[in-house]
Amino acid sequence: MTEKPVSISITIKVAEREIFLERQLAISEIEESAQRLVTEIGQQVMKAGIEAVDERVKKQVPAGWRNVGTEARWITSSVGEIQYRRQIYLDENNRRRKPVDEILGIGRYGRISQRVKEMGAQLASVSTYREAADQLSWMLKSGISHSSLQRMVWEVGNRIADGEEAEQRRIFECGGEMEAGKVQAPVLYGESDGVWLHLQREKRKSVEVRVAILSTGRKPIGKGRYRLENKRCFTAVGLDTNEWQEQIVRTAHSYYDLSQTKLLICGGDGGQWVRHSFDRMGIDQEFILDRFHLHRAARRAFQDRTQARKIVKILREQGLEVVRKDLEKRIQEATGKRKELLQEFYRYVDNSREALLDLKQRGYSEPSCLGAIEGNVDKLVVHRMKGRGCSWRLPGLRAMLALCRPREQLQHHAYHYFPVQTSVKSRHLHSDVSVKYPEVWQKSMPIFQGPDQAKPWVRSLYHEFHG
Repeated sequence: MTEKPVSISITIKVAEREIFLERQLAISEIEESAQRLVTEIGQQVMKAGIEAVDERVKKQVPAGWRNVGTEARWITSSVGEIQYRRQIYLDENNRRRKPVDEILGIGRYGRISQRVKEMGAQLASVSTYREAADQLSWMLKSGISHSSLQRMVWEVGNRIADGEEAEQRRIFECGGEMEAGKVQAPVLYGESDGVWLHLQREKRKSVEVRVAILSTGRKPIGKGRYRLENKRCFTAVGLDTNEWQEQIVRTAHSYYDLSQTKLLICGGDGGQWVRHSFDRMGIDQEFILDRFHLHRAARRAFQDRTQARKIVKILREQGLEVVRKDLEKRIQEATGKRKELLQEFYRYVDNSREALLDLKQRGYSEPSCLGAIEGNVDKLVVHRMKGRGCSWRLPGLRAMLALCRPREQLQHHAYHYFPVQTSVKSRHLHSDVSVKYPEVWQKSMPIFQGPDQAKPWVRSLYHEFHG
């Protein structure tokens, strides 16, 4: 009795077309049979849906387009490999157009759907290309090579990065408006840091990746463990300080209600661009030297953890002036490598003397919810892109950085892509702006004293400059 298969009949209507499926499910393999049936239904429904859209598009194409027939195409989708036929047109410029492929986001020689590309890109953001290709092949029951997965990463990641840069240009170059965020943030906490990665087949051997985070505070999730609330992450490579600040302002303004923010408490290792990462947000700032870097510098200089903790405590509670003479005396008495380490520590704390005191010593009652940047650097960059002999091409590095931030949205296919093209809009120029030159350098041009000085065009150029 139990060996008799189960009969299943399913009728599905897609637009005006009906799909009838009748299968026998073996009891001994009912789970595998049911999975195959569901996959087959998905393939049939997707194929019929694409062809129904193609028929609808056929009635709405521009009058100048000419229909030249149909062609078949195989694509790998999230429900497996499917084949469908679509209409081919020649537009006014005699170019071949395939409207259905354009709607689906499939390129000229594309064989993979956009949803599968996002799946592959998300898997590659947490494991190597080969491991991600194996996982995706198992999920789709179709062979995906690691080189195909790399192309998915480059396409999806650089599409995200291009859209974000286009949105940044729309706002800061074309004068576009920014939509204000909804998250209330009376006090914001920001941290930034950098990490160096190896490059391959590039002019440089390494490049620095910038990382920053913003949050509204932290909440306890266990004994001695905390989680940042309303956290936003930022990563960038190849941007100057001005572009880096614009990226932070744009993302922060779209998430937080900055009109209610009165104070920004930021931290970092004291580097030049680190200290100025949040300058363009237009909020009063209090910069605190990162305690991890301060303790590490003290341990390296004094070679004694107890003594290092004592010095750091004084620096945090009373400032540098209290221990300045003691440090100078230690430097005078030390010799060799120890003297160099003490001098390095002295220069480090002297350059960041305004950022040594704790918030309480500065008169603030807000908690100092800092110290999370190192862990976020590891999660966003180090774990995936550093170590294990990893080295990157710049386009691949740019794409992977763009993927590691919205990893969760890509996993649920919920990421909102910005348009790559910015609207043409005149910049806000002022006609009464005048440029003042504080000084003029007098320099001679070598061509006026060289062997060509007697030539007519050189003499004309000389008279143009000197009259």
